[in-house]
Amino acid sequence: MKKRVVISILAIIAAIFVAFLVFWHSDRNTAPQIKPKPLNYKIVALGDSLTEGVGDLENQGYVGVTTKALKKEKNVTNVTMQDFGHRGDTSEDLLKKLKQQKVSDSIKAANTVFLTIGGNDIVHVFKQNFLDLHESDFAKRQKIFSSNLNKIFLEIRELNPEAHIYYFGLYNPFEDYLGKANKDFVPILNQWNTNSKRISAKFTPLSFIPTSDLFKGKTDHLLYDDHFHPNKKGYLKMSDRLLHYINENKATDK
Repeated sequence: MKKRVVISILAIIAAIFVAFLVFWHSDRNTAPQIKPKPLNYKIVALGDSLTEGVGDLENQGYVGVTTKALKKEKNVTNVTMQDFGHRGDTSEDLLKKLKQQKVSDSIKAANTVFLTIGGNDIVHVFKQNFLDLHESDFAKRQKIFSSNLNKIFLEIRELNPEAHIYYFGLYNPFEDYLGKANKDFVPILNQWNTNSKRISAKFTPLSFIPTSDLFKGKTDHLLYDDHFHPNKKGYLKMSDRLLHYINENKATDK
């Protein structure tokens, strides 16, 4: 008799356990799935020849590669892009361009801003002081560039307080040409990047994107024939890093 009671109790416990498993599994299957929030990128690209895509005009450089990649993401419903990058533009040139009606209107309507600027400011130092170049020449130009960069960010923020800005730092395209002098130029470039990153930190939302490590020791196969602008592979490296920062921030509609 006791044996039958024990068997009955075990059977009841087993039945309850099975019923619990069925209920739990069913509840998990019927629970509403949380879908990723749809993303809509309204991109404005600003700056110099890197934003224009010189060296890879077929794919429009990092801007074109990144735009195509974003369009393929499952939770992205729409991607629009306006590219105002222009070869040879310095920080002074960009400040003037931000005053143009078409550019300012585009920034107001954007939720994402791509920006490259500063390379031509450094080139300006080389051109102006080629025969008698000193570290102090870079320091003087850096002060001017820093002031301009701060004004650029202020202007963009005045036009649009919420758009996420992705600003690329500078890389060294001269390492194969400077020879022994490269060891003197690298600290100068690092100082420019450090200072630009410090200025960038005052403006949110803004991501400073380092690039010097992407090209260091690899300029022979990541630069275009002019040995200054990235080639297709170089721009792909820039785009991959940019996408990494974008995926961290998940820009959305304003």
